[in-house]
Amino acid sequence: MSASIVIDNDISRLTGLMFTAPDQFFDQTKKFAATLTPDDLSLLRSRLHANLPVPENVDKAQLGLTGWLSASQYTIFEVIYHMGIPAVPMLKEIAFGEYDWIQANALDLLTRFYMDGKLPVEIIDEIDSNLGDMRYESHLYYAQHLIALRRKDQRYEAQVIQRIKNQDLHDAIKEIMDVK
Repeated sequence: MSASIVIDNDISRLTGLMFTAPDQFFDQTKKFAATLTPDDLSLLRSRLHANLPVPENVDKAQLGLTGWLSASQYTIFEVIYHMGIPAVPMLKEIAFGEYDWIQANALDLLTRFYMDGKLPVEIIDEIDSNLGDMRYESHLYYAQHLIALRRKDQRYEAQVIQRIKNQDLHDAIKEIMDVK
């Protein structure tokens, strides 16, 4: 069986856990990531826009138009997060490259690495300096990530949100908070 088929099956299985056994998702994702090497990062990246199979035990009616793709992407990024620092160059390519709706996911992981003490504060400054070249959709999605992270850990307010000076991001945060 080829490596891509194995990865596809594992990502599908893990993504299915979000719907069928959410309490197992993070532990199983971390265990799976431990079986991979940095050489697997390019394969994982290639699967970010793939049409991965939906497991039989997942109710397809729950998924909506892009639900499975979004859930699969979330799973892949969570696996990449657990692979750690070797993923940073690839994450920067996604985060600071041409617009893609997964851009904010890459920004999220870079931010989490910083907050975990795995990257220096300069990564937040690099994110800030690149935000001006990003579409507003990326600002909105990244703002959503930051708001969710801040709910879990108030340090995100002072160490990330206040450090970033990009007004578009702050407008996006305000817009989201005003709606809620």
